[in-house]
Amino acid sequence: MTSSHPDWLCRSLNVKDEHPVVWKAPLTPEYTVCLRPVSLHTDADIKAIHGWLSNGYPAPLPLDQLRVFFILLGESSFAQAFMILLNDSIPVGQFEVYQALQDELKDVFEVTEGDYRIYIPVIPVIALHNEFTVHIIETCVQYLFSCAGVRRLFWVVPGHDKERNKIAVKTGFQLLESFPDTTIEGSQMVNLYWWTAGEW
Repeated sequence: MTSSHPDWLCRSLNVKDEHPVVWKAPLTPEYTVCLRPVSLHTDADIKAIHGWLSNGYPAPLPLDQLRVFFILLGESSFAQAFMILLNDSIPVGQFEVYQALQDELKDVFEVTEGDYRIYIPVIPVIALHNEFTVHIIETCVQYLFSCAGVRRLFWVVPGHDKERNKIAVKTGFQLLESFPDTTIEGSQMVNLYWWTAGEW
């Protein structure tokens, strides 16, 4: 496993620059999981993300609006978006991380410095190898805990999404509490999972 800049989490980036891979971990003898910030120096990342969202959402953002969203996210000092790649080049997913003190999570749960929330809009699934999904998310968690100052990770999962809830548990997240009357990420009923640095 490698990390070129372990303390660069949630720093402002120029998304029009080409960004290097920041973390690698073996998945199989043939594949490594690689993480790097979302980049808009070409249309490759934004087209991949738009394609995934178009397959999973009834009304995804138009491509231009999605590009603006990732520009704002990339320039943010309290959030960051990553591409999940196989062998440096094959996109299989995308996730975001937010400082919890700057996030809507702080409105429903007491968070402190060092708390972060992850958002995985599209669960990475590799055809014929669904078990790899858990290993890929574990790699994302491992990278985040390698970054300076990360104490706890939270993952808000819609209560009705049985598959995501199963994956959260299989990955190692602990169910903390349910918030049936709270709206987070547009969900009416959510489960809150967490993972502390000491448990990694």
